[in-house]
Amino acid sequence: MTGANRFMADIRKREGTNRTTWQLRFKDPNSGKIRYKSFERRKDADHFLSKLSRSSYVHEDDSVTLAEASDRWLEACESTGRKGREPVEGATLKKYRLHADILKALAGSIQINTLTPSICDRIRDDLLRTRSRKYARKILASFKAILSQARSDGRMRHNPAENTAIILSKRHLKNERASIPSVEEVSLLLSKALELKNSPNQQISQAWARYYPFFLVLAYSGMRPGEVIGLPWKNVDLVRSTIRVTQDATEDLEIGLPKSASAYRTIHMPDLTMIELRKWQVRCPASRLDLVFPTGAGSVESNSNIAHRAWYPLQKACGLVDSAGTTKYALKSLRHVRASLEIHNGATAKELQALMGHSSVQITFDVYGHLFKDHEESRALRANKIADQIISCGKFVA
Repeated sequence: MTGANRFMADIRKREGTNRTTWQLRFKDPNSGKIRYKSFERRKDADHFLSKLSRSSYVHEDDSVTLAEASDRWLEACESTGRKGREPVEGATLKKYRLHADILKALAGSIQINTLTPSICDRIRDDLLRTRSRKYARKILASFKAILSQARSDGRMRHNPAENTAIILSKRHLKNERASIPSVEEVSLLLSKALELKNSPNQQISQAWARYYPFFLVLAYSGMRPGEVIGLPWKNVDLVRSTIRVTQDATEDLEIGLPKSASAYRTIHMPDLTMIELRKWQVRCPASRLDLVFPTGAGSVESNSNIAHRAWYPLQKACGLVDSAGTTKYALKSLRHVRASLEIHNGATAKELQALMGHSSVQITFDVYGHLFKDHEESRALRANKIADQIISCGKFVA
C-alpha cells in the first residue's frame, strides 16, 4: 500500500440494531476513486487493506456481469478487432454470438469480479453436460476470450479460468479425422460430372459446364471450398499452370482475406484442370469481382448452393450413400484428395502444410497424421539404403 492510499484509508465502527460492522474507506488502486467496503470483523478490514495494492480486487461499481462482458467482447470483435487483430468476418461473428448466448444462459448474471476457478470449472462442466466435447471446447475458448477482453477493459485483474480446460483425447481426435474419398470414388465422381457436362440436355450441360471445372479445381488443388468460390481469374495462370490463393469467400457471400497468413500460397495444377478452365473461361458469366465461379448473375456463389445443387446429387448419382440414403462426404472432403495423394507420393508434412495452407504443421498432423503411417515400410527401406551407401564408400573395422 502506498503512502497516499494509507493516508486516504480509515476504518470506522458501525453499530447496527442486530450487529456491528466495520466500514473501510479507501482509495481504489485501479480507478483512484474513494470506495467503501464493510466487514464483519476489524481484523478482516485490516487484512484487506494490507493486501489491497497487490490483490486482484475490482470494486463492484467497476465490474460487469458476464452477459455485459460478452456484449463488450462481441462489440470489439465486430468493430475494432481484439488486441490489434482485424475485426472478425460475419460468419465467425455469428458463431461467437451463439457462444455468447449459451454462456449468458449458463451464468450471464454473475459479476465477473466474483468469478473463481471453481465457478469457471462449473461453467465448463455444464457445457460438457449439454454439448459435445468438441463444441464445448470452442465455447470455453470464447469464454476465456471474453474474460481476456474484460481484463483489458479493467473490469477484472486476474484470470480465474486460467487452468480451466477441456482436453480432447487422441481417441476423440481419431474420430475427427478428415473423411477422404478414395481414388476410385473420386474417379467415379469426376467421370460422372464430365458425363453431366456433356449431357444432351442443354440445361444440365450448362449447369455442369461450371460444376465440373469447380470440382476439378477443388480435388486437384487442395483449396478450401471458400477459396475456390472466391478465386478471381487474375490468380489463375493458364501458362504456368498455377493458382494463387489471396482471398476467400465468406458464408455471408462476401470476399475477404484468407483464413490465415499461411493460406496465401501458389499451387501447381495438373494440365487437365487448366484445359478445362480455359474452356470454362469462354463461357464464364461476367463478374464485377472477376470471379472464376460466380453465379449466373455474376455474384458470389454460396457453399450451400453448390453442395445441395451439385455435390450431394452427384454422390447420389454415383451411389455414394449410406443405408439411410445420406451422402458420404461433405463438400470440403474433396479438398483432402490432393493431400492424401501427395502423402502417398512421398510429400513431407512441411510440404503438405504449405500446400493446404495450414497455419502450423501440428494442424497438418492432426488432420492427416494417420496417413503418414503408410510410409513406415519405405522409411525402413531408406534406412538400409542409406547404410549401404555409407558402407560402400569404405570398410568398417570392428
